[in-house]
Amino acid sequence: MKKIAYLVVAVVALALLFSTCKKESTTSDDECVGNFMDDINSADRSGVYRNLDSGASKYNQAKTPAFWDALLPPAGISYSLSGKYQASNYIYATLKSSSGYATYASGVPIIFTMGDDSDKNAVISAISISSAPIFN
Repeated sequence: MKKIAYLVVAVVALALLFSTCKKESTTSDDECVGNFMDDINSADRSGVYRNLDSGASKYNQAKTPAFWDALLPPAGISYSLSGKYQASNYIYATLKSSSGYATYASGVPIIFTMGDDSDKNAVISAISISSAPIFN
């Protein structure tokens, strides 16, 4: 019986040790933008808002797929980023449509302004396409 008690104490002690040593998981700026692009390219755009700063003025509008559908038409169009680089809290890239959507076929500049949520996960605070703010 004492062996079982010692084993239980040892297991609990190890569990506590690992739980206190566990590194806090956070989303990086690059992962956040990647998740945003995955959601934009998804048939169901209802999750796009999860990558955005909930304190932004257009946040409630951006929670609807229709907001994104008006800016980046979804029907069979895939979007990608190229030439991506980060400077301070900005991610600069070129946005292209891989299926020939005329507006973005040759690529346009896109800028993501990054911030952090209360859990220290990266969120997108603002997005500009061709210098025009589309989300802020």
